[in-house]
Amino acid sequence: MKINQLYILGVFALIFGGMQGQESLLSKLEKEQEIPSYEVLETFKGTYLSIGHSVETQKKGILEVSSMNRFWNKPIETSQSFVADKWNARVGLSYAFTDRFTFGAGYGTGYKSVDAYAKYRLFIQQNNGRKSPLSVTLLQTAVHRDKSKYDGGGPLDFSEKIAFTTQVLIARKITPNFSLQIAPTYIYRGEESLIPNESLNRYAVGFGGRYRIGGHVSVVSEYYYVFNEVDFMETYGPFSLGVNWELSDLLLQFKLTNARHFTEDKFIAKTANNFNTRDGNFHFGFHATYVIHFKKR
Repeated sequence: MKINQLYILGVFALIFGGMQGQESLLSKLEKEQEIPSYEVLETFKGTYLSIGHSVETQKKGILEVSSMNRFWNKPIETSQSFVADKWNARVGLSYAFTDRFTFGAGYGTGYKSVDAYAKYRLFIQQNNGRKSPLSVTLLQTAVHRDKSKYDGGGPLDFSEKIAFTTQVLIARKITPNFSLQIAPTYIYRGEESLIPNESLNRYAVGFGGRYRIGGHVSVVSEYYYVFNEVDFMETYGPFSLGVNWELSDLLLQFKLTNARHFTEDKFIAKTANNFNTRDGNFHFGFHATYVIHFKKR
């Protein structure tokens, strides 16, 4: 009889303890649901991280005007021109049709290139990490170069003058001052069809980061690794190290890099010089971006 009483008491204790545990679990879940979830803003300050795009898109109704420049010297002792021997530039416009979708176009002095891109913000990082711990942006670019003939080859038709780049930009703002980005990349270059046995497709991955050192100044760096480099010339992974300075609606980006071109297909797949001070490999880059608001803030 005592055993049965003890048994019944034990069952009631288990049931009561389970109910208490269930109530505790439910209360925890309710508290978690009460935690406010909001978007993490300004993973990077600009739509360009350094030499490549960032996950950022502008707010709806913003027109972005940009000017990119690269300066470098020729690898000969007699060069020593004022400031730099060679110069490459790109001017561009982009417009944010929504907070998530931006379209842009630009003109580059190298081979008189015309490029365009579409950028869509797929996911925006949330503060509590439950909805979306990362920001993800899709980028599609296209470029046409007005080249009469391939380097060392014959004339080009229209399909051989175009190139496309597709990127998935994935980033996370780890702390208020520190953000990282990774960019799986696919590149198609039509002009490579003139090289026997050369692939028209390139696969790469980019790595980038930003660290705010105080006020409106941050240090940024970016690097791309190409898995299947071209065979007909020696290439290097593009690298940059620079400083971004924010001035209200103006963003100034200063950088040292071995990439002298601006479109992804070119600087990722065909950077022909290493990142060092020898043989004209050091390039100084300056990028100014100004935003115009067509919608009241």
